[in-house]
This record gives sequence, C-alpha cells and structure tokens, in this order.
Amino acid sequence: MSTNISTGVALAFLAWIIIRLTKAGTRQSGLPPGPPTLPLLGNLHVFPKTRAYLKFTEWAKVYGELYSLKAGPANVVILSSPRMVRECIDVKGAATASRPLLHVSELVSNNLEFSLIQYGPTWRSMRRAAHDILSQQACMRHLPIQHAEASQLTFDFLESPELFYTHIYRYTASVIVSVVYGIHCPRYHDSLVDELRQITREFQQLITPGGTPPIDIVPILKHLPERVAPWKARCRHLRARQLKLLLSLLDTCENRRKTDKRNGCFMEYILDNQDRYNLDREQTAAFGGSVIEAGIDTTAMFLQFFVACMIAYPEVQARARKDIDDVIGLNRTPQQDDIENLPYLRALINEIHRFCPIAPMGIPHASTADERIGDYMIPKGTTIVINIWGLYRNEEYFEDPDVFNPERYLQSPYGMKPGVNLTGLRSDYMFGGGRRICPGMHLAFNSITLNTMNLLWAFEFNTAKDPNTGRPIPVDPHHVTDNLLLSPEPFQCNIVPRSDKKAEMIRNQFANAKATFDLFCA
Repeated sequence: MSTNISTGVALAFLAWIIIRLTKAGTRQSGLPPGPPTLPLLGNLHVFPKTRAYLKFTEWAKVYGELYSLKAGPANVVILSSPRMVRECIDVKGAATASRPLLHVSELVSNNLEFSLIQYGPTWRSMRRAAHDILSQQACMRHLPIQHAEASQLTFDFLESPELFYTHIYRYTASVIVSVVYGIHCPRYHDSLVDELRQITREFQQLITPGGTPPIDIVPILKHLPERVAPWKARCRHLRARQLKLLLSLLDTCENRRKTDKRNGCFMEYILDNQDRYNLDREQTAAFGGSVIEAGIDTTAMFLQFFVACMIAYPEVQARARKDIDDVIGLNRTPQQDDIENLPYLRALINEIHRFCPIAPMGIPHASTADERIGDYMIPKGTTIVINIWGLYRNEEYFEDPDVFNPERYLQSPYGMKPGVNLTGLRSDYMFGGGRRICPGMHLAFNSITLNTMNLLWAFEFNTAKDPNTGRPIPVDPHHVTDNLLLSPEPFQCNIVPRSDKKAEMIRNQFANAKATFDLFCA
C-alpha cells in the first residue's frame, strides 16, 4: 500500500512539474496579444537574433501598438506608438521606472551602471546628482569647453577630412571627459580615449543579445564555473580595467581640487557635495563613468548619421546651409544661441533622430507593480521595451515615415501628421521616457547643435567618386552596423571648405581655443 501511495505522489508531482513547464511559455489571460507561443519556450523560437527592432516593428503591424512576447516564463511588452509610451512609461512612471536585472552588469559594474541600475535608493541618489549637474541651466556653464572642442573638430575636418570618423569620436570622447572630469583629450589615439573606447565597446558586446548565453532567462547558467563559462572571465577582466580607469580619473579630479586648480567640471561639484548624494567612492566613480559611457557613442553616432544624411540628401543640405548663411552671415562663426533662429536646422536634427534612431529599442524598463493599460494587465516583473524604431515609423502618427523629410517638424512640433491628438505627446522619444528619460539630453543637444551649425557653415559634403570609374559612390544612412547601438557603416565622402576665408576663420578660432584647453590638462 505504501509503495502505491509513494508512486502516486511521485506521479502527481511529475504531472505538476509537466503542467508548470507547459504553462511556462504560455501567454497568461489579460496580457496584450502577440505571436503564438510554444510550451516552455514561449516566443523564444521566433525571437530575432539580429536587428530585432525590424521584427518588432513588423509584429506591431499585426498585433498593434501594445503587444506581448513570452521569453520562456518571462513577460515582455513592446510599445510601438507615442500614445503607448505616454500611458505606460510617462504617466505610470512610478511603476515602470526600474530596469531588468542584467547579470553581466552585476559582474562588470557591481550593478552600479546608472542607466541599467534597478529603481531604488542608489539610483535615486545618482538621479539627484544627474539632475543637479545635467540640468539645462547647469549645462550652460560648460559651453566654453564645448565651443573649444567643437572648434577643434572643425579644424580637424579642415586638415584631414578623410579621417572624419575618428575626428568625430575624438570630439565626443574629449568633450564628455572634459565636462565630467576636466580632462581634454587632444588626439584620437590618446591613451585615455583608447581605453574608454575599448572598455565601452567590450561592455556593449557583452550586453548585446548573443554576447553571452541567455543567463537572465536561464538563471542556472549564472552558477557555471568560469572554466566552462568564458564570458565570466571577460566580465572579471573588464571590471578590473574599468574600475582602475574610473578611480584614476576620480583621483585626478581630487588632486586638482586639493591644489586649487579647479576648472568647474561635473565631478568637482559631486565631490564638493558628497553629503547630499550619499555615494561611496566606488559609486561616485561608477556614476561618473556611466555619464561618460552614455555620452561618447550616442553623440558620435548622431554626427556620423548627420554627415551621411547630408550626402544622401543634398537638397536638404543646401536648404539648411542657406538658412545658416542668412542668420550668421560671412563675418563670424556660429554661436550656441544662433540655433533659436534656425528652425529648419532644428527640424533637420529632429528628423535625423527620427529617421536614424541610434538606440532603436532604447533601454528596457521593468515594472515593479501590476498596472492596467486599457483592457490589458501588465504584471509586476514585466520587461517593457520602447520600440523607438517602430514608434517613429508608425503610419498612424507619421506621414510617409520611410521618407527623410525635415519639413514634417516645421508643420508640427512633433513631426506628426495633421489630425493627430498631440495631448501629452513629445518629440524626444529617442531619449527614453518617464523617470528614466536620459538626464544628459541637454548636454547632448548643445553638442549636436554646435557641431551641425559649425559643419554646415564651414563645409560642403559631397559624394566621393570611384577612382576607377569616376562614378559617385552612394551613401545610404540605413546601411548600419548590427550592434546594440546603430551607427552608419564607414563610408567615403568628399568634404571641402566652402571658402578660403572660412578656412582662415576656422584656424583662428581653433588657435583662440588654446586658453580654454589649458584649463583642462590632466
């Protein structure tokens, strides 16, 4: 009898496990609709391995602006319209402001990467610091070094235009390190720039889907020994390099404070107000590193897309340049406040953001409470993805979304077509939303506007010609790298100064920037 009871219990337990596993990949009642699921896998069998934003946009046309996927037992919700971002991220920010836990981020940054950290006391302390140092008013104090760095970028384009890719990266690295830690990086192959570039790229590779096994979906993989999990060694080595670099940058800033050689950088302010932020030394270093990492690639990629779009759409380039000439004239260089009188250039910048979104799926959010969106329930613990690519190509909101047309932003402040209810909508979805909207957006805006004005004022951007056939080499802004962030694949172009007088003004402006650069020596 006891044997029969034991067998029955074992069979019942086995049946319970089978039922649980079968339901693990099943879409629960109340979730938004989505592609058909398989037991246990959910939608993992159809998850795109590359350029997921394209598949997510395709699914949005079938399942709507709000739909769900199952990653095994985990819930993923995809938002593909401005309205859904407003309702789920902006309005319900208190419940959707966290991030999914990334084991790689735990290993590399001790879970202190500001953009990836979960909602909680440490994030709130970092957010308070970010708000203080990255507000629109605070960023105005750093315009002198941004102007100086922009003058070097224009000078570098003049002297060696064929190296424009590396000039852009040097600029973005130097301006963010100058603003955050007070250190100017005059060369692309500066040791600091090289190390920042390598660390940033390796971290992006690790957190890009496919960079490691699916450790966040199959948590048992976290416990594999390093000898059979080489990604663990990569994370350990990267953590050591990153922490060493960030602590050395903090040391440099602290030494400058002690010797009364301040230059007004962000970290001087953070160190002066440590009681306000309650961040220990590692947290302070990680915060500074997060601001740097967030600011280098994104601005560089925008400026690369800007050059690509100017070549691909010469009529747009011509109109933007005419507006700049009308406002700035021939006898001075652009200044930051000129952007207020250049509506077409502002429209052009917005259209590049829309047409070439650098982070096409943003950074996922995570819900910390059950929330209802219309007829659907978003359970606690759901990963929420803002499909920025799909949002900006949603035909309900944007007319001819696959056409590059800056004028859409002259006709509507958000670039949306007539008849769209604009209540609660905005134009800056590329910076995320809710409580996790990018705090560096004002600093990025200043860099982008300064350099787009400078480059259009100074140069003509033309197609390069094949040396064998003499035919123009076309540039396609959508010929992009397949990484976590999108950038145009390297392309050739012909960059020439618009006049000898402008070339002379560029050289003079760069020479005059030396006094500013002298304040930002390591």
